[in-house]
Amino acid sequence: MNLIILAAGVGSRLFPLTKDKPKSLVDLGDGTTLLERQIENAINCDIIDNIYIVTGYRSKQIEDKIKDFKEKININVIFNPFYELSNNLFSLWSAHFLMEERDFLISNGDNIYQDSVYNNIDNLSSNTISLTIDFKDKYDEDDMKVILDNNNIKQVSKMIDMDRVDAESVGLAIIRGKNNRKIFKDKLTSLVRDITNKDKFWLEIFNALSYDNHKIETYVIDKKEWGEIDFHPDIENVRAAISKELF
Repeated sequence: MNLIILAAGVGSRLFPLTKDKPKSLVDLGDGTTLLERQIENAINCDIIDNIYIVTGYRSKQIEDKIKDFKEKININVIFNPFYELSNNLFSLWSAHFLMEERDFLISNGDNIYQDSVYNNIDNLSSNTISLTIDFKDKYDEDDMKVILDNNNIKQVSKMIDMDRVDAESVGLAIIRGKNNRKIFKDKLTSLVRDITNKDKFWLEIFNALSYDNHKIETYVIDKKEWGEIDFHPDIENVRAAISKELF
């Protein structure tokens, strides 16, 4: 199985920390980074054989970092030269040529997971399009919010009204099965052909699939099993969790 990590963005909301380095390489307080931890998760997982990191901003730093892991797992960079002109839907398209070859995972590069998250993916159906979600007591405006229909994904967007939110998207997807891989790749390709989608998040694919009545299953994890870094307070939260050995 392939793991595609989206790590092309500038991460401007974390300036000045990201002024000279990618967000995925910000120090987490113990000398490790988000990227290194995702790579180690993949190495420790039995189902992931290859990692592809889609880069853009300060790509050379990521290219240098992954050299340390090349003896442990097959790992490569896919450079998106248009990272400053579009959102991560187009970054994901940079890896579209991989999608029909074998099953794959897609992860946001600014996420951190407990080992159990990757390890338990093998328990999912071998024929699925799944989006990882969690449930919270209260959702924030910046959350990637989800509306469910019989435990399947109906809509995912930051713009969903708070009174309609059922869950939060983690930013981790699982695509398994030959037909599902083709469906996903074809939908991605059709979206990037429309230039009005250039500022869309990659999760827009699930809205398009839902509109076409494709079943999108959910892979539920606990909110304590993962974290993300978007803003400066997020860094302190993740560092605190690491100090308690939660990650």
